[in-house]
Amino acid sequence: MERDKIVNIIMVIMFGIFLQIIFMFAEAKETPNKTAVTFTKAYFSLDKSMAGYLCKTLATSEEENIVEKYIQKTETEAAERGLGPDFMKSRLFNIETETISRTDKEVTLKISADRIVAINPLYALVSKLFHLSKIHKVDNTITVIKEDGKWKICGKPFSLL
Repeated sequence: MERDKIVNIIMVIMFGIFLQIIFMFAEAKETPNKTAVTFTKAYFSLDKSMAGYLCKTLATSEEENIVEKYIQKTETEAAERGLGPDFMKSRLFNIETETISRTDKEVTLKISADRIVAINPLYALVSKLFHLSKIHKVDNTITVIKEDGKWKICGKPFSLL
């Protein structure tokens, strides 16, 4: 009787490990929606990593680095308002994507989210919980293309250009 309980517990643990491995591989799969969401989060948090999600035509401009230019423009705008650059960062909540059109190499997505000022990570959570800050809506269309086997953001994402 005791041995059956141990075998059952071991089987449940093994099944849990198996499911975790399946979920891990499913999560690791790159999709246009995940790429759009990750880029959007980086964009609104003024993270330079957003450059890694841009297609070659946007990312490689000899005259200017559009990500650096966007971040500099945003920091200048903050300074003109008497604020530090962290006041321009936002955190996204309730992110939703909807596929508008799809081909093998190009997907057009509508991305919607709630955006709140995120001076630091804790501030965004506290201000959302206690309604201390205004929630802004994000509603935009993003074109994602397959480039070198990876999904990349192309077109005119947000006000990056």
